[in-house]
Amino acid sequence: MEKEANSKPRILVDLDGVIRDFISGLKNAYLGQYPDHSIKEITSRDLPKYFPIGDKINDFLDREFNKILLEAPCYEGAIEPLQKWEATFHIVIVTAQQPQYRYSTFSWIGNHALPTDEVQITFNKQNVDGYALLDDFPENLESFARTDRLAVCMDQPWNKDWQGPRVKTVNQFFELVQQHLTNN
Repeated sequence: MEKEANSKPRILVDLDGVIRDFISGLKNAYLGQYPDHSIKEITSRDLPKYFPIGDKINDFLDREFNKILLEAPCYEGAIEPLQKWEATFHIVIVTAQQPQYRYSTFSWIGNHALPTDEVQITFNKQNVDGYALLDDFPENLESFARTDRLAVCMDQPWNKDWQGPRVKTVNQFFELVQQHLTNN
């Protein structure tokens, strides 16, 4: 059951919105080109309503996406729990990326020395073998939960409607998984 040969449970961790702060990376890149603009607080995935250029933010993303991925910061305190729990769990990074952006993601993972032996790039995270998923996107969590596995939401302003388990830190997620495994 979602364990590899050495008996470590496979635990799936999303990248953007959980480990990599894509939104800060986007804001930094945007303000680099439009320093006089003000960006509203982003509380949904409907990006045009938060940026003064409106729908043109999509063109900006197309042009700057690789740069944003490479230069986006880590969330504070997100990598240390991966290091702490690496001996207990087989940590699989799962991320949804278009093929042209995967190399920037691999570089980012390497540049930040994420402790993982496996990276899955897929829009169908529910198809990846694993005991639990930490993600910030409710649709991913809903699809994963429908497979009768533990789907945990990383608390973000854009996912307040998620009704399932929620954490504020990556470490809380691993503690929750450990507790869940102990009780089942």
